[in-house]
Amino acid sequence: MGFLNAVREIGCKRLQDASLCQDADLRLLQLPLVPSPDTRRRQYAIIVGLEVDDPVASVLQIRGVEKLELRDYLAENENLDEQKRRYCYKEPAGANVTWSYSPVYQLGRPKKNSINQLLGPDSRLAKFRRTVLDDYERSGVFLEGSVGLIMDQLNKRAEDLAQLWSDSEADYILVLGVFDRGKLLYPGDVPAFVRYYKGKLQKQIYDSAFEAVCGLCHTPSDRCINLDQVFAFATFDKPGFLPGTRNTAEARSKVFPVCSECLSALHLGREYLDLHFCDRRTIWGVNIYVAPELIFGSGYFDRVARAFHDFLNEGLPREGSLFQSLARRDESLVFHFVFWEKQQAQERIHLMVEDVPPSRLKKLESKWVETAEAVGFSDERRALDHGLGEVVRVITSLAGENEQDKRTMQMYAISVIGKLLNDEPVDIKTLKTTLVSRLPGLVHDDEWLRHGAVNSCRLAAVVDFINRCARRD
Repeated sequence: MGFLNAVREIGCKRLQDASLCQDADLRLLQLPLVPSPDTRRRQYAIIVGLEVDDPVASVLQIRGVEKLELRDYLAENENLDEQKRRYCYKEPAGANVTWSYSPVYQLGRPKKNSINQLLGPDSRLAKFRRTVLDDYERSGVFLEGSVGLIMDQLNKRAEDLAQLWSDSEADYILVLGVFDRGKLLYPGDVPAFVRYYKGKLQKQIYDSAFEAVCGLCHTPSDRCINLDQVFAFATFDKPGFLPGTRNTAEARSKVFPVCSECLSALHLGREYLDLHFCDRRTIWGVNIYVAPELIFGSGYFDRVARAFHDFLNEGLPREGSLFQSLARRDESLVFHFVFWEKQQAQERIHLMVEDVPPSRLKKLESKWVETAEAVGFSDERRALDHGLGEVVRVITSLAGENEQDKRTMQMYAISVIGKLLNDEPVDIKTLKTTLVSRLPGLVHDDEWLRHGAVNSCRLAAVVDFINRCARRD
């Protein structure tokens, strides 16, 4: 509950600040691509500009594809709320659905011969038609025959499209827009596309609303929605396994219902975590949410509240020491950590650690500094981030070549980090036993032996650090 309350509190602040929040449906918009913290990583939108008779008509009569154009994904001098409004995008309801909330398609990164990825029955263009475009014709947004016309012209211009989709280091989306007297109208500027989005939202979310008491604000509401509309780990796809029982109104009301206002706050709060409070550096392939929360609520002390809001605006450091910066925060804050991994349309939670105060991180930092001094690490290796990173790197290095072994050791490393953050003793005997059992293989690994002295020192440092953390001062 601490994590969800923190996400809701962040979302409530966004409800006060965000320009789109007057329209409840627009609160649920998302960005097609999460802006990369790496300024060198490029993100583009390939615009498929349609020629239509009337861009404000409820049913679009399409004359053809007027222009193919490459643009920067995020426009300059526009805030993220305006970017969301332009694309009018929300993630599809699942991996196998044959419709999308918005005429925006995740094109991804091209391979060397990108034109081969664009043509054929299993190509990107074929999937764009199947999962996005066809439903616009079925729903009456396009006149009959419009999708066939669009696809015919796109296939004929596949080489032009391949030239635009050419940077293997960049992320791309394909965006269907409308040109009106030479000006591009993005999906959010076209009334028919906005109405389509709101209609799908009503059908997918609000039509299945039920009467219950909100699990967050504890207010009775006849428009409750389940938490799975915000976090994909709240799922009903496991019949017979509680709480993932069958997807019925009775089951939804018992798992975790939230009212429509809390749904908006959670959605905006989760989006803010993705953009500003998600660490993707510490453990490869694993996202770490760091949700800050004021112990006494945002209205308790003006100074503390200001510090909290400044931290929200500032977010986590894009570079440098994440955990070290958290340890320097005001003691009126606590942090909730969620370790999770994206798996297609689902999200798998590996670990959740709630109510971690800065003082605990300071304590961990002092223990790591003692270890670093004992083994002779240089100053730049004495930061807490380096210590926790070494725990992960050393433990995962004990895995063999088998992918399942690597996965198992990564999960073990995450559990060790969780215990350290939660101030729980780590079973050092298990770690030592694993280490000793792997040593014969390591000493016959030429790559490991090439830096044998350094690697041995790192093993000793991790064991020493965990031993120091287990002592009760």
